[in-house]
Amino acid sequence: MNKWLGLLAFVAVLGASVASHAFMGGGPAAQFFGDFKPVVGSWAEYVLTSKDEPPATMRIAIVGQEGEFYWYEMVMTAEEQDRAVTKILVSGNPQESVNLKKFIVKVGDQPAMEMPIEMTQMGAPDDAEMPKTTSVDKGVESVTVPAGTFKASHWLYTVDKMTSDVWVVEGIGPYGLVKSRTEDIDVALKAYGDGAKTLITETPQKMTMPGMFGGGSQGMPPGAPPGMPKGTPPAAPPGGDDGE
Repeated sequence: MNKWLGLLAFVAVLGASVASHAFMGGGPAAQFFGDFKPVVGSWAEYVLTSKDEPPATMRIAIVGQEGEFYWYEMVMTAEEQDRAVTKILVSGNPQESVNLKKFIVKVGDQPAMEMPIEMTQMGAPDDAEMPKTTSVDKGVESVTVPAGTFKASHWLYTVDKMTSDVWVVEGIGPYGLVKSRTEDIDVALKAYGDGAKTLITETPQKMTMPGMFGGGSQGMPPGAPPGMPKGTPPAAPPGGDDGE
């Protein structure tokens, strides 16, 4: 089964910090290190390469601001898969679930759905449970990616025995990421710029969870997961047959 299919089942119930993790088939590397510096309109697009799979693309952007909060949008596409868009209102780094204030997802032509924010924080580790992150400054290096050649700061991060080489340049997208590399996944900058606009322009439907957060289950089609709007087919379960 194509591992990218996992996103379609997972993205509706995962926070921004792990949506790309699911998209990459459970690999640990599609993670952003460094400072989150949101500027409205800034965007960066990356090629994600995993072992034994065709490349995928990921685009991250800051598409709006509400007071002190920013709308962070991530778009993920892969061969023969529907485009998946997550749009999150954040008070800080979107990889930390405590910073998520609103969470909207749209997969393919399905209606945009706003999830109860509690869903994105279920099972999130507290500070005491977070693995320790260490970093080593490897100096400034010339690095070539599809977007061009850059003089980038090279950092080596270690998280729970997983190492990531990361090259960053100030002012490129929200994180400055140019390239990252782990044992499983390479991430390389394809393009970047400003003027980003949201790809979710419709009013999202509210997802409810029966018995949780005060939700109800009226109006669902037979066999649909709780909270899914009428007429929306359920996603394939993780690890299910994709028909290939």
